[in-house]
Amino acid sequence: MTVKSLTVNEALRFANHDFLNHLHLIQMNLDLQRVNEAKETIAQLSEHCKMLSNINQLKLPKTVEWLQTVSWRYPAIQLCLSSQVAAQVNSKYDEAIVQYLENTIIHVYDSLDPYEQQQLQLRIESNEKQCQITFHLTGKWQQMRFHTEQNILNVKTYEQTDTSWKYVLSIYEE
Repeated sequence: MTVKSLTVNEALRFANHDFLNHLHLIQMNLDLQRVNEAKETIAQLSEHCKMLSNINQLKLPKTVEWLQTVSWRYPAIQLCLSSQVAAQVNSKYDEAIVQYLENTIIHVYDSLDPYEQQQLQLRIESNEKQCQITFHLTGKWQQMRFHTEQNILNVKTYEQTDTSWKYVLSIYEE
């Protein structure tokens, strides 16, 4: 089960909306003589752009698209994304990664508690020997067990409760 991807027009609308929000935040801080806060916002945006550029080095177009649009498609979840990509990943894993991540979100999304903050921390690390995506969702939802058929990905679950779900998705190259 996959939620349809965004059209180019929808993605541009979301990106423009986010861009204007950031500009307004900078302008507001400057109007209030909070120059350091305005500079911090600019620094954060710069780091975010660098990180998005870094994940493009994965050379996994579907995965990169999913990572860049997940917060727009699932607005109840606040995304915190970090990356350290030093090598590309074999494209044969692209669809499996997206499907696993998407299925995880779909699994809990409808049962999220609307009165709790939901945060998803995704850490992507890649080198010549392996790629790891650490998925850590915190918040509150109805606890359910998530079962997937075995596929080409290695997934190790560290925690799965009704307030925290953490696993590491790994790909090893030989």
